[in-house]
Amino acid sequence: MTSEDLPPRRGESRVGTGKVYRSDGLAQLTDRSRVDIRALGIRTVVDLRDVGERSKLPDALEGLEVEHIELPIFDDHFFPAKQLSREEMAKAAEATGMDLSDRSLSKIYDLMIGHFGPRLAMAVDVVAQRCEGGVVFHCSAGKDRTGVVAAFILTLLGVGRHEILEEYAITSQYLSGGFLENIIRNFSDAGISGNLAETATAAPPELMANILDSIDAQYAKNGVESYLLEHGMDPASPDRLRGQLLTPADREETVRD
Repeated sequence: MTSEDLPPRRGESRVGTGKVYRSDGLAQLTDRSRVDIRALGIRTVVDLRDVGERSKLPDALEGLEVEHIELPIFDDHFFPAKQLSREEMAKAAEATGMDLSDRSLSKIYDLMIGHFGPRLAMAVDVVAQRCEGGVVFHCSAGKDRTGVVAAFILTLLGVGRHEILEEYAITSQYLSGGFLENIIRNFSDAGISGNLAETATAAPPELMANILDSIDAQYAKNGVESYLLEHGMDPASPDRLRGQLLTPADREETVRD
């Protein structure tokens, strides 16, 4: 959402940069990273991970004057990439109506959209309330929970579907080499098992497209916005986001990357 301006949308407006960022986990911040966070003007960190993930790999925010908001998308024992006991599996299956022995990405996304809509709506609200001061939101790899929230925000801003899918797919460029090894190690340390290669590395645009298409099909009027409103989003949040993040297309801005 931040490397460069997305194409103009909503008439003569485009999505500006330098206010909202998505990221992977912040447990391994270096001194240089902290300097960068200060330079970017980030004042709020929204952590979308569950309690277990946070306790094993807490964000390393020492020395930073930021508000840290814990807003887990999944309940700790429902996160479908984790190794669950039989009792936990039965409890999760009863609550969600889903077979969590299937740890595929498509099932993770189905669970997120179908059962944790209020958490997603709350995440959008928090970003809308704090984006004026600079906000970063993250999960573990920065692509699934974080990717869905980013796609929802871009949709509310009027960005086209093609551009949203391109933005989501960018994640795969960073999930390789040493970074990938760190992500897989972090997942393992946090107790996340299943197909680590897929869970940690895959960001297929068609998966996000299917999620957004299914929401559009279910909510014929305004799609994502109607979905979020039904799940408790503040009705003022879309206008807050547009007011803070949309700029005239012909206005020159300093892009922070």
